[in-house]
Amino acid sequence: MPDALARNTTIQNPSLEKSGGQQFSSTELTTRKRPRSEKPGRTSQVGIPNTLDDVTFLRLPEVKAITGLSKSSLYGLIREKSFPSPVRLGPRAVAWIRSEVRQWAAERVRASRPAA
Repeated sequence: MPDALARNTTIQNPSLEKSGGQQFSSTELTTRKRPRSEKPGRTSQVGIPNTLDDVTFLRLPEVKAITGLSKSSLYGLIREKSFPSPVRLGPRAVAWIRSEVRQWAAERVRASRPAA
């Protein structure tokens, strides 16, 4: 597991905390997992770019805020193939791809504006 250990980095953030009216300095240690780097321009077997800049996931509350639709309305549009389907992140987690949601929203705006 040397690769997994090499991807972990430790970041030290000094902070000033208050506790019981007294101030003291402490150092907070945070461990973040860095993604494995891919060669630029590589694509997966299904033609999807493998760079993190190309894919951002949105969870349901963010999708609801962007679209202004309720959960039941979103899933109804998904059933009708009128809204992008979510991507499974785990056994009980799904998310939508930001670019697909933005494209759907832009199409809705174009469809609602009369052609001049």
